[in-house]
Amino acid sequence: MVRFPSVRYPVSFFDVFTVTAVSITAVALVLAVWHGSFVRIEMGVFSVIVFGWVVWAVNRILKQSVQESRDTRQREPRR
Repeated sequence: MVRFPSVRYPVSFFDVFTVTAVSITAVALVLAVWHGSFVRIEMGVFSVIVFGWVVWAVNRILKQSVQESRDTRQREPRR
């Protein structure tokens, strides 16, 4: 079964890559169809929002990975 990417709770870089690729495609399609300055501003704002989400998602994934690594090290018996 294929897991759909999560926007609220990204857990892997698959989520980040998929959301970014879909966003870039959507912006390209909108800008190819409509040629207004208002549309360009909207797409610029949308791109900034997506960029902010990507930074947040990557930071969240890395923090989660570090926490899981610490938990694993603490559970291992010391020699």
